[in-house]
Amino acid sequence: MSSHASPLSSRHHWASNWSQSLLLIVALLVLVAFSAWVLFGTFGVTVALAFTVFGLLFGRRATSAMVLKMYKAQPLEYHQAPELCETFALLCQRAGIEPLPTLHFIPSRMANAFAVGQGESAAVGVTDGILRMMNPREMAGILAHEITHIRCKDTTTMGIADIIKGSVSLVARIGFFMMLFSFSSFMIGRPGWNLLLSGGVMMLAPAVATMLQLALSRTREFNADRGAAVLTGDARGLASALIKLERHKPKGMLERIFGTADGVRQPNMLRTHPPADDRVEALMQLEPELTTQAANDNQSLPPARRFEVPHQPRVRRRPAYHMSTGLWW
Repeated sequence: MSSHASPLSSRHHWASNWSQSLLLIVALLVLVAFSAWVLFGTFGVTVALAFTVFGLLFGRRATSAMVLKMYKAQPLEYHQAPELCETFALLCQRAGIEPLPTLHFIPSRMANAFAVGQGESAAVGVTDGILRMMNPREMAGILAHEITHIRCKDTTTMGIADIIKGSVSLVARIGFFMMLFSFSSFMIGRPGWNLLLSGGVMMLAPAVATMLQLALSRTREFNADRGAAVLTGDARGLASALIKLERHKPKGMLERIFGTADGVRQPNMLRTHPPADDRVEALMQLEPELTTQAANDNQSLPPARRFEVPHQPRVRRRPAYHMSTGLWW
């Protein structure tokens, strides 16, 4: 990796982010064990943890290909978007990622980009909507953000969290159906406090697991913003992109409930990403160091026109929820 990373990527910062992530993963595992113990006893803990370990070992292998297929993502060839591919390759080189992740185009009007997989299965997807919305400087920041997710193995970390959360939900569902279809046997030997605790676990454990997963996601987003600013040497490019994305973000159900005309923000605990204002503020704190470093650095991103996908028609269809995949795009 080039000198872009040296003064800004302090060991304390990275260690703090990873310690927070580890703490949240451990909290999810404890929640799995506690839920299984309350509902099924010691044997249930063993089975739940064994199921979780099995999922961690074998459940993530096909995730990257499956996600890309669900979004109908298409690999981008160099001749289709040469400026975009050149910038992407340069940022991957600076990040020291080998082999090079694949870049995919997603036929959707939604302004979105994401990273999936690790190693040979690593990929970054960008939508038609985000390519047409961002200028080259902003798009470079977005690509660097997703590349940082891959470099820091955030895709793996979030995959682990998703599998553990799935274990919590499965334990709660099994407990619910056991109580529903065999209420008398479920109650045998259970004192009143245990029944109340069991009911609380079945209702609340999946929600708590979701909150922990969202907290983990927010932690990794701040880290990826920092990494992107270091890779590009340009905090303002990504900051500008974040402001655009926030301004054009479609309001979902939660925003309609919690976001009012008075500007009340959706509660942080319900967000996958931190508020754009907080992320921009954190990026701006990096700018003085980045500016000083850039003055002594000859490397720069190549100038480029607006990133287009010339052999792909403009997507006209409005984003929609796809029942078959559970995805909105």
